[in-house]
Amino acid sequence: MQNINPFFSMLDTLKTSAIKEIMVCLPGKIISYNSANQRAQIECGINRSIGDQFYTIPIIENVPVQFSGTKEWVLFHELPPGTEGLIHFSQRAVDAWLDMGGPVAPTDARMFNATDAFFSPGYRSMQTVIPGLPTSGVGMSNRSGSVRIHMTDDGITLSVGGTSLSLTSSGMTYNGPEFTNSGKTTLNGRTTVNQGGLSVEGIEFGKHVHSGVQSGNGTTRGPQ
Repeated sequence: MQNINPFFSMLDTLKTSAIKEIMVCLPGKIISYNSANQRAQIECGINRSIGDQFYTIPIIENVPVQFSGTKEWVLFHELPPGTEGLIHFSQRAVDAWLDMGGPVAPTDARMFNATDAFFSPGYRSMQTVIPGLPTSGVGMSNRSGSVRIHMTDDGITLSVGGTSLSLTSSGMTYNGPEFTNSGKTTLNGRTTVNQGGLSVEGIEFGKHVHSGVQSGNGTTRGPQ
């Protein structure tokens, strides 16, 4: 029969009890988001066990949300309810730091507490995983991929539905039903129209003729 030291058993129980309330990190999702101060209400994605029962952790209020960037520049995106991510819990109280930046002294002795949470969106369960996510380069896309900016070593492609604009080392290619420019256009190189024709102020150049001209073997002068 195995000899179990009661003292060691007590220490194991104490350790379990001591770390049970410590919050390190948990998956979660956004319930609501305030764009004015970049704070959110966050719901934890893992229930807390008390005895043999599991309970939903109360919603965490006023949680700072991560947006990659610097003091002057930021990468922004929407944060609708249900956006999944990872909740980090600070080692010390962050109240003063949130108000003033740092370094500052903590205002409370609490450690790894739910009130000192930060949220990093982007960690996903299988319920929100993105289908067909590219594995090369870097870019931005909506979930369906119908609107996407994709940058690779070959170039940059911007696509919206069936319309795309590609920029590579050999030039720029536009593929779409229509291109509209409301400003001036300056062309410093040769322009070739292969199909579809060219219209200037209603005049179709491919079919344009002049009346009152007598046929002959000569040629006209240059454009005037």
